[in-house]
Amino acid sequence: MTNDKLQKYIEHFEQKDRMGSLFKMKITEVNAQECLCEYTVQEAHFNPNGILHGGALYTVMDSSQGAFIHLNLDPQFKYAATGTATIKYLAPVREGKVLIRTWFKEIQGRKHFVSSEAKNEKGDVLATLEEIWIATFKDKA
Repeated sequence: MTNDKLQKYIEHFEQKDRMGSLFKMKITEVNAQECLCEYTVQEAHFNPNGILHGGALYTVMDSSQGAFIHLNLDPQFKYAATGTATIKYLAPVREGKVLIRTWFKEIQGRKHFVSSEAKNEKGDVLATLEEIWIATFKDKA
């Protein structure tokens, strides 16, 4: 995919991903191997304990997976949706940027096993997300 087409894909996805855009997540790179995103922690997304709400972190990680899978989805499929999700929160988040890396673990027919890791700017792992995305065939959507 050319850089121009890739940039148009990123702009389109960020515009259409309404949840990710609420959190101002930015896709910095996406290709066949991985998707890299960043999210700047905002106090408005804190829970009552003064740390980033788990739902906010999950949302930006899930959006990173969506950007990745839809760029790489086989042409026989129209779209894919999260079937299952397992997130592990490993450290509290209070400030800074969260850097998210997403990649495929495995593809079995319609099932796409996707992994993400969120790190702070120091490289500490904050959370991991394992999801199974289910693809829908074009003729059945």
